[in-house]
Amino acid sequence: MIDKNEMLFVVDENNKPLESLPRHIVHTEKLWHRTSGIWVISRTGKILCQKRSLKKDLKPGFWEAFFGGHVGPTGTYLQNARREVEEELGVAIDEKDLIPYKILKSDKPTHKEFQHVFALVLIDENNSFSFEEEEIDEITWKSFAEVRRVLIETEDAKWVHKPWDKEVLDWLHTLATSDFIL
Repeated sequence: MIDKNEMLFVVDENNKPLESLPRHIVHTEKLWHRTSGIWVISRTGKILCQKRSLKKDLKPGFWEAFFGGHVGPTGTYLQNARREVEEELGVAIDEKDLIPYKILKSDKPTHKEFQHVFALVLIDENNSFSFEEEEIDEITWKSFAEVRRVLIETEDAKWVHKPWDKEVLDWLHTLATSDFIL
């Protein structure tokens, strides 16, 4: 269940720590905060996508090409990313399994966040996931081309869009086709 009183780590517009405040205040007042975004890709060239639960307070029922969540007052981006993968997908990983990209800034009038983007590479799509039904209604693998089409080319209104979608997809495509993960 979504905890509207979950404490979030509030920062200023330069990502400098300020204070901890409840989730509902951070979102209502559109305060800067930190999140981790984990893009799960396979060595066969697909991206694991989720349909957000209808119980979510933001964008219920929308599709998303990544997993993740808010960084709490005592956590780091990396610790949060590992925890989110375990909570949302039921997959136990080590922090070293996450490939860091960089921290990206979203200065939308409706939502202000710093998101550290990570990739998690899985050998294939045959993993057994035990996803959190409070968070996720459905998961499915989609090709890079299909994700690029819905996020960038058509800007499908049924999907969560981030200002850095193209940049991250380009990075992930390079990563997925490199010798680094093959």
